[in-house]
Amino acid sequence: MTNICFISSSGGHLQELASLRDLAKIFPSFLITERDQFNNITFGDKVYHVSQINRREKFFLIHFIKLFFSIFFIFIKERPSCIITTGALVSFPACILGKLFGAKIIYIESFARIYSPSLTGKLVYKIADAFIVQWKPLLKFYPSAIYMGGIF
Repeated sequence: MTNICFISSSGGHLQELASLRDLAKIFPSFLITERDQFNNITFGDKVYHVSQINRREKFFLIHFIKLFFSIFFIFIKERPSCIITTGALVSFPACILGKLFGAKIIYIESFARIYSPSLTGKLVYKIADAFIVQWKPLLKFYPSAIYMGGIF
């Protein structure tokens, strides 16, 4: 049975991902996003919150390992068959783990990225089953990507 994992950081990435919430009404699904005091966007059958992470913080590596294991235990429970993400850093460990769990990875590069790729996009591009860009200039960086225009 299909179980879709929607995952993104909070803020704009989550707002973009929420534009796909109708899929969550059709298929069993769950959402993973960062714990944020302003976050009021939820969809899917279940919502999991993980700690925010910043690659410039002093204890980044420790927080990244903690995030990795948090997502691992969610995946043990939920067994996603597909992961759909609009990125940022919280989604990278989910994509790595998703591949290990046999899930298909659909990455949608952020609408804010018009002329340059994101770090997460560059990392996930090599393992994504479908990589979608919302602006044609990004095809220069992601030649195998699918251009679909804006998702929201």
